[in-house]
Amino acid sequence: MIIKFSLLRLSIIILLVILFPLVQQQWLNLYLFNINNLSIYKLLYYLSGLIVPILVIINSLNKFTYYKFNFHKKNINNFDISGKFLFLITLVILSTLSILISHYIFINLKIILNYFTSNNEYLVQFEIYNQILFVVIISFFLIFKKTKFILKKIILTNFFIFSIINWYLQIENSSLNDVISFYIFKFGNINYVNIGFLLAIEIMFYLWSYISYNSYLTDWNVPKPYKKEVTPIFFIIIFYLFIILYYSILFK
Repeated sequence: MIIKFSLLRLSIIILLVILFPLVQQQWLNLYLFNINNLSIYKLLYYLSGLIVPILVIINSLNKFTYYKFNFHKKNINNFDISGKFLFLITLVILSTLSILISHYIFINLKIILNYFTSNNEYLVQFEIYNQILFVVIISFFLIFKKTKFILKKIILTNFFIFSIINWYLQIENSSLNDVISFYIFKFGNINYVNIGFLLAIEIMFYLWSYISYNSYLTDWNVPKPYKKEVTPIFFIIIFYLFIILYYSILFK
C-alpha cells in the first residue's frame, strides 16, 4: 500500500505551511491596531484558526484511515509473522495505541472542564483502575473494523476541539500551562503536544491496520512487511512535520 502525494497537492501544502502563517500574523497586526472594535481582520484571524485543523482532518480521513494492503503471497520463504512473536507485536501495538488515545482524550476533557466548568476534581483523582478499564474498552473497539473507524473519527474530533480551544485562548492571551503543565514542560508549546499525540496515534493506527487487515489476526499469520508497506509511515511523519513547521512559524 503506497500513499501518493501529487506534486500539486504537495505544492499547496508547502505554500500553506510557509505563507499562510505570515498572512495570519498580518491579520493579527491589523486587528490589534483597532482592538476595541469588531473588524474584518479580527474575523479573518479568528476563522483562519479553523483552516489547518480542517486540512489535517480531511487529509487524515482520506489518506491515513482506510488502508488497503496488497500483501505478498503467504508462506513464501517462511517470511510470515506468527506464533509468540505475533502475539507480542499485537499486544505492544494494541496497548500502546489504546494508551495514547486514552491520554489524548482525557487531556482534552481536562482542558474543557477546567475552562468551562467549575469542577474537574474527578479527573484529577481518576483512579488507575478506571484508567486501565478505559484502555481495555478502547482496545476492544479497535479490534472490530467499524468501531475502529468510529474511534478514529472521535480522535480527529478531539484534535479539532483541542486545536480550537487552544487557538481561542492564544488570541485572548490565555494559556493552558496550568492545565497540562507536564506536557508544556516536555514540549514547550501546546500545539506541539496536540500534533505530537496525533502523529503518534496515526503511526500506531497504521501499524494496527496492517496487522489486523482482513483475517490475518484470525488466521494468526501476518505477512512480513516489505518496503512498500513501511513507506506510508514516512508520509505520515512528513505531513505532520509540515504542520509542526506551520505552528512554529505562526507562534515564533
